[in-house]
Amino acid sequence: MPNRIIAGILGTLAVVASALPLGWAFEILKDFKNPDVPFWSNVLGEFFMCSIALVGLWIGIHFLQFSSSGQNQQSKSWIRPVLLGIGLFFPAFVFSLPITIFWANRTWPGDGRKIALALELSVFVGLAAATVGTILLIRKWVLRHTS
Repeated sequence: MPNRIIAGILGTLAVVASALPLGWAFEILKDFKNPDVPFWSNVLGEFFMCSIALVGLWIGIHFLQFSSSGQNQQSKSWIRPVLLGIGLFFPAFVFSLPITIFWANRTWPGDGRKIALALELSVFVGLAAATVGTILLIRKWVLRHTS
C-alpha cells in the first residue's frame, strides 16, 4: 500500500511538472516569428521541451496507473525504451550544470558571460546521456525480444 501511495504522489507531481516544459515550448513557438532568433535553435528548443514534457507526462501516467490498480503493466513496445532514454536528458543536464558553472567560474573568474558556455556544455552532456541511454535501452530491448 505505501508503494501505491508514493507512486500516486510521484505520478501527480510528474504530470503537473510536465506542464512546465510544455509552457516553455509554447514560448519558443513565439520566437519563430522573431527574425533575430535562428530557426534551428528554435527547432531544437521545441524538440527538447516537447520531449521532456512527453516523457514527464508518460512517467506520471504510468505511476498513476500503478497507484490505481496496484499492478505493474510491462509493455512490450519499443516506445518505452525510447521515452526513458529521452528522459535521461533532464537529470544529466541538471546534475552537470553546477559542475560546469563551477568550472567556468574557476577557469574565467569574474567573467559572467562564460555561464552561457557552462549552460551549453550541460546541454551537450544531457544530449550525450539521452543518446547513449536511448541506444543502450533499445539494444537491451532488441536483445530481449529477439531471443
